[in-house]
Amino acid sequence: MLEACCRSPVTLQRDLKRARIVLLAADGRSTRSIAKEVGVQPRIVSLWRHRYADHGLEGLQDKPRPGKQPIYTKTTDSRILELAPVVWTAPRGI
Repeated sequence: MLEACCRSPVTLQRDLKRARIVLLAADGRSTRSIAKEVGVQPRIVSLWRHRYADHGLEGLQDKPRPGKQPIYTKTTDSRILELAPVVWTAPRGI
């Protein structure tokens, strides 16, 4: 799975770095050598190694970030769309 992620041309760079860190660690490389090869600080390598060890592939995903909570839930969005009239207009020139 991680090797496929590294080979895919559509993998996000952050995900590629995380996968490379884990794969290099599995090969027995040191934290400092991985950091040098991947181009990150050793603390970043340690972070992703620990998250992968503790949570597996799910640990390589971003954690939810703090911020303002949405005002409307998906349920509210659905209710609004059900109540709103649908008005379609033809584009001009047709």
